Amino acid sequence: IIKLIPFGIIFCILPESIPLLVIYVPAMIPSTCLKDSQIVCKIRIIELQKQREKLDKVRQKMTMNVLKSAEQVQGIAPEDFLSLPKFQRIAKHYAYDFDLSRIDRRHLSAYCRFMGLNDYGTQGMLKKRLAKYMDYIEKDDKLLAKEGVDNLDIKELSTAVEERGMRSLNEPEEQMRRALKYWLAVTQNQQSGQIAIPPGLLVFSRMFLLNAKY
Repeated sequence: IIKLIPFGIIFCILPESIPLLVIYVPAMIPSTCLKDSQIVCKIRIIELQKQREKLDKVRQKMTMNVLKSAEQVQGIAPEDFLSLPKFQRIAKHYAYDFDLSRIDRRHLSAYCRFMGLNDYGTQGMLKKRLAKYMDYIEKDDKLLAKEGVDNLDIKELSTAVEERGMRSLNEPEEQMRRALKYWLAVTQNQQSGQIAIPPGLLVFSRMFLLNAKY
């Protein structure tokens, strides 16, 4: 009933705008006016939003614990991951430790959970699952670097940052684009003398930078 009043006013004044509202602002349309396919689409959008909110809560909790633990450890600080030269230095010093084959089951489980993957299974299963996912991200990074971050629409952009362990909830579009560009600068840096960032370190860095501003 609440939606019927403004909907009725719009229908009387600007009836030609109704198709546009159905496409771009479906929340304004009373459910009795929606087709089954539109209702299903609306449900999927709501479910996706809930999934993102749930994952964000998990990531926020893990980030808080990691940052708290990092205060007791010398050598690595959150700001180190926001500088390419410092990120490279960390990779050179800790590449061996962050190789997936060197990470124990407890940490592999945490990394999978942070990236939105199932966190159950043996150490071998978790390693294979995370490696397969990061291989997919690596291939997607190459496509993004070729096509350009600025050519992504907002839906593609949100998905891309979420898949890489970054936030899209309540984040400005430009912040997400800067975050994704920095990620690509880290993963696609093939200059002489530079080393590839191990997948484990990439995930670990996301825990430090979840709420960072780029």
